[in-house]
Amino acid sequence: MKILTNLPIILGVTIGTASAAVVVPAGITAFHQGDSLDGNGSVLKAVDGSGMAKGDADDPSTWTVNSTAWADDWQGFSSDNSGNNTWAVVNLGSATAGLDKMYLWNVQETNALDRGASAFDIYYSSSPNLAAPATSGTVTSYDFGSGGWTQLSAGNNLAQGTQVGDTGESFDISGASGAQYIGLHLTANHGGTRTGLGEIAITTIPEPSSLGLLLLGGILGLRRRR
Repeated sequence: MKILTNLPIILGVTIGTASAAVVVPAGITAFHQGDSLDGNGSVLKAVDGSGMAKGDADDPSTWTVNSTAWADDWQGFSSDNSGNNTWAVVNLGSATAGLDKMYLWNVQETNALDRGASAFDIYYSSSPNLAAPATSGTVTSYDFGSGGWTQLSAGNNLAQGTQVGDTGESFDISGASGAQYIGLHLTANHGGTRTGLGEIAITTIPEPSSLGLLLLGGILGLRRRR
């Protein structure tokens, strides 16, 4: 009887140990490539984990910045945040259920912290009417009002980077569950000559561990037999 009584406690602990799943993006496009198309300082650096110390690889809330090198940042070549000029689109690869949070870290390069984005709107889509243009060395605008996009939130703020040890900020994207694309309309920076980000990480809602589900089935079975 005592074991049966204690099982719910054990079960709760077991299920609670499941961690969030980090979504590995299939790609990212943006208004400008940054310092290169696919190398150091490119927009690809914003989703590859470079420059980050990962306490738990599956939990971005434990990640901190460990590099202030320009090569690990993405800084698009425009400070004109008017209209549809500055943006980024993360491709999750497929429709993704259970979206939970988006973690953002800002530009961390010494003497360039003001190039980080300071305000942005979040959009999501499963099938945009107009695909985002390919990233290049030319600043190219993109309108999230072109069809197929839904605005999730507006007027979000991101603090200037604090360099090594920066824990970033998280934003709720649970309302975008089922989307394949997450769009960021970067509406302001911190006053610098470019606009960019340091890192983006997206997670899905943690699922109960398989052991926890097995124990749940067992305890329900025992109670039915009593």
